[in-house]
Amino acid sequence: MVSGWKTVSAAVAGPNKDARGCQDAVALRIARAGPRHALVIALADGAGSAAFGGDAARLIVRTLAGAAVSRLRRRLLSAPDEALWTLDDMARVFAGARDAVTRAAQEHGNPLREWGSTGLLAVVTPHATVLAQMGDGAICLRHADTWTCPIFPDLAAYVNVTTFVTHADAPLQTHFGPPADALLLLSDGLQPLALDYQAGQPHVPFCRAVIAELGKSTDGRKLQRDLQAWLASDAIRARSDDDISLAMALRVSA
Repeated sequence: MVSGWKTVSAAVAGPNKDARGCQDAVALRIARAGPRHALVIALADGAGSAAFGGDAARLIVRTLAGAAVSRLRRRLLSAPDEALWTLDDMARVFAGARDAVTRAAQEHGNPLREWGSTGLLAVVTPHATVLAQMGDGAICLRHADTWTCPIFPDLAAYVNVTTFVTHADAPLQTHFGPPADALLLLSDGLQPLALDYQAGQPHVPFCRAVIAELGKSTDGRKLQRDLQAWLASDAIRARSDDDISLAMALRVSA
């Protein structure tokens, strides 16, 4: 537990992956300055058809989380709560992530399409929860004992069709709301379990069950191992053969 949050994440490769392994990536960070803090979670799903999709995903989460923490640390020193993180900040850090991937592709002499990856970012400050997303995957929130998915995934006309951070015209979907007390960020491999497509909302029993495990845990390393094993289990693989990643955060009393 750090700064009032319990967190855990894991990413596992699909059962039929090649030597590249898992192409999902996750970053969980806390920005702190004195007694003030903010939670930062980034998740990315590299395109399976892209030669460097996993590299892109890892670069994207590192860039998004790093830029967010850097900006937040400066503001936590003096800025009012309502100015700690804005939708404009989201646009700027995603532009920075796109630039970072573009430079990496150029340095390696690759077409940009070989560095395709989605990107999700959640920032929770004392004043707000701010979300941004390019591509599929989902962010589920709990506030006042109600679970929501403010940026519900767009079900494309074709399976496995999505937009990537590297697409010049990719829309950045955003949400600004009250501070959440629990969050789940997940790649599209978990969407069939975590989302109720007909209702356009989270599958609440799933959300409650996984957050309850985080709440009960007193051993973070064991929980991470257990989460990794669960994501790779037959029960999950019966629903998805894709790479799967899940990041969770739960606000707790200090």
